[in-house]
Amino acid sequence: MKAEVDLRLAPKPEVVTTARHSLDRLADHLPPDKLEDVRLMVSELVTNSVLHAGLSPNDYISLTVAVSAGSVRGTVCDPGSGFEVPSEPRPRPDLRGGWGLPIVSTISDRWGVEQNSRVCVWFEID
Repeated sequence: MKAEVDLRLAPKPEVVTTARHSLDRLADHLPPDKLEDVRLMVSELVTNSVLHAGLSPNDYISLTVAVSAGSVRGTVCDPGSGFEVPSEPRPRPDLRGGWGLPIVSTISDRWGVEQNSRVCVWFEID
């Protein structure tokens, strides 16, 4: 493994910026355009956790991004109640929200959701 970011974040809106800036340490391991893609997906997924997971101040969001062997894998997890995974994610009909999963689906080579004791949305870029 070349590089990894592994954080626990409080469920507050300002942690989206913290998550984005934490990826600075991957700059020497990814081309700039790929790093920006990872930043965008991380921002969207952390925002989803903050806005939609119904977390208490005592809960936390975990973020892991690992770069190895020419690929990137990111995971954002929270203890929220989960959600129904759409087969083809689309923004809201009024286009005023709901862009997070469509962005992840479009940018990543693979993505998915694991729902156990925590809900984890993961993505991979080759």
